[in-house]
Order: sequence, then C-alpha cells, then structure tokens
Amino acid sequence: TAGSRWAVVMSRGAGYSDQVVELDFLYPSEGIHRRWDAGYRITSTAATFDQSALVLSIPRRKPTDETQETLRTSAFPSTHVKEKWAKNLYIASICYGRTVS
Repeated sequence: TAGSRWAVVMSRGAGYSDQVVELDFLYPSEGIHRRWDAGYRITSTAATFDQSALVLSIPRRKPTDETQETLRTSAFPSTHVKEKWAKNLYIASICYGRTVS
C-alpha cells in the first residue's frame, strides 16, 4: 500500500543488554547526552520529514577505547567523514531528514 510507515527489525542475540528509542520532533540532543552518560551508544538512526528516531543500546561487552560523535549538516559531510576516518572513527549510522534543534 502507498504511504509512509515505520519499519522495525528486531533481533535476538544482537549483543545488547538494554535498548531505548529517542523519538522527537526536534533533534534529541539532551536525551542523547543523558543516554551517553548512562552507557548507551547510538546504534541506529532514522528520520522523516517531521520526526527523528535514534536507537541507543548498551553493549553487553563494554569497549575499552570507545568514542561516539554526532554531526548534523544539510550537505553530505564528505570532508568531515574522511577526517574522522583518519582518526579511526567510523560511521555507525547515517540518515537524512528532520534534525532541527
């Protein structure tokens, strides 16, 4: 059928001990930082024309040297991505849509 729908894939044995979804009409910066402080990491992102959804998960095994950053921009950040790759930071999730703060 035509129309917009959320699609969700659920998995068992995915390596997470807990998981939450931050769903908002604005970019949920405060929620992301609160979850980061509690040990969650962004594992998936999605956006529509009026909402953003971020899935944050706690890994069963805590990485020893782990960093996570976010970036919002209207143009694809090719240069930024290449600079981060040079520092061993890799894309974990990417989406395009509503991220107004």
